[in-house]
Amino acid sequence: MTDHPNYRLAHRAWEAVADSDVAALEKLWSADIVWHVTAKNRWQGEHVGIRDVLEYLAQVGESGDTYDASLDDVLVSDDRVAMVYSVKTRRGVHELETPYVLFGRVRGGQIVEVWTLPFDPVSVDRFWKNSTT
Repeated sequence: MTDHPNYRLAHRAWEAVADSDVAALEKLWSADIVWHVTAKNRWQGEHVGIRDVLEYLAQVGESGDTYDASLDDVLVSDDRVAMVYSVKTRRGVHELETPYVLFGRVRGGQIVEVWTLPFDPVSVDRFWKNSTT
């Protein structure tokens, strides 16, 4: 399935986020992308538009002392992508290591909507509780 266009789309989007390549993301994401954060923390809810989503992602990455995410697997269909990834992050003495799924909807060769789904939402919520930085 690695030759499926949505497989390539998911990988290019992952790499563009990792490289902070806004120009690439403007081609890969819909201008009005909606990013749903399901964890119960200060980012919970919907982030709409490329700039808002990038700001959210930057805040998450900068809120920990360390934040590393690695892509583990990509699953695709004609109108959906699922990216399974692992996060390792630390804030002071608190550490979090857990897998997530980014579930995305694709339309016209662009990602138009994403849901962030942690495998262990209780640990994620506990880790980010009282996060203000």
